[in-house]
Amino acid sequence: MSLNMFVGRIQMHCLRPSLPPPQLASSSTQAFAVQYLVQSCGLSSEKALKASKLIHHIKSPDNPDAVLRFLREFGISESDIKTAVSRESRILCSHNLRPNIAKLRDLGLSIEDISGFLANNPYIFQVNFVSKIDFFIGVLGSVENLSVILKARRNSSLFRSNLEKVLMPNIFFLREQCGLSPCQITRLVKSAVSRLVTSRPDVFKIQVERAEKLGIPRSSRNFINALLTVSYQKQCIIDAKLDNLTSMGLSPEEVALMISKVPTVLALPEKLVGSKMEYLIKEAGCDKIDVVRNPPLLTYSLENRLIPRNIVRKLLMSKGLPVANHKIATFIRPSEEEFVKKYVLPYEHAIPGLQKAYADASTGKIGGV
Repeated sequence: MSLNMFVGRIQMHCLRPSLPPPQLASSSTQAFAVQYLVQSCGLSSEKALKASKLIHHIKSPDNPDAVLRFLREFGISESDIKTAVSRESRILCSHNLRPNIAKLRDLGLSIEDISGFLANNPYIFQVNFVSKIDFFIGVLGSVENLSVILKARRNSSLFRSNLEKVLMPNIFFLREQCGLSPCQITRLVKSAVSRLVTSRPDVFKIQVERAEKLGIPRSSRNFINALLTVSYQKQCIIDAKLDNLTSMGLSPEEVALMISKVPTVLALPEKLVGSKMEYLIKEAGCDKIDVVRNPPLLTYSLENRLIPRNIVRKLLMSKGLPVANHKIATFIRPSEEEFVKKYVLPYEHAIPGLQKAYADASTGKIGGV
């Protein structure tokens, strides 16, 4: 089903809220819920007391028993049932589990996949769960991508959020106003900060404006990185990190160039950026302009990448090997396999022990060759 077709269908009716908001519980009814959660679900007294606040109204074990029986017969593991009930006890009051789980099975998800999803995102009890699944398939483009977000606990906010008032407006804004491709939207939704798209639409638009103020247009392939970077940091922190870069002797234009290439530099702690900049200039012989033109250098680990590879470079220089004249970025940026193949193994005969020296340096052991 296409996204536009789904929008047309869902706007034809108003979805009911999944469950009524919890009311204040009397001591007797909550005591029954606590006892049930301990005896039937295996929760500790402390967790049962907390979870009981959402199901204090139950006075009979009939529906909870039916839910547990269905989950166990379906094949959901006891540990996943316990985790799901602990995180969202209202699942025991659900009348929608059978069709909702049937929807996931129809999509090809295994029982193991569904069991893990239930533990991490126990919002499968919601009345509009199937509608959200259809929406996300339209957004993500495949069941495989859907499976990724289902399994990650960090994405639980996607299934708690209001479909019509939050998710749809934000996704449509990314597509229509920001010009993001389905692939880019999928990446954003699957990211560690998927809560960004579950913000109120007015807050979401402010985050987009903050990303643009970094000098990165919506059309840039780095716009998503900029959006992710600002989404979990206050503006005052972003401003402090920009000031920190200029305090290192970089001009505002140079800082802007760096950020336009790698916005995630602003996600790094100020002291760590300073340490890397100092090492690259004083120990690796970089000019500031080299770092400005190659800002990914600041994103690599100092101990596990910058230092070990610079040691190899210096050893190659000590033997006067022409390969050592390559720019520092050409040593730092290759993958581990590529680096060893290009800069270590071919020169083991010229510098006996080079491979061991690199391996030692990569694990924090700085020794002689």
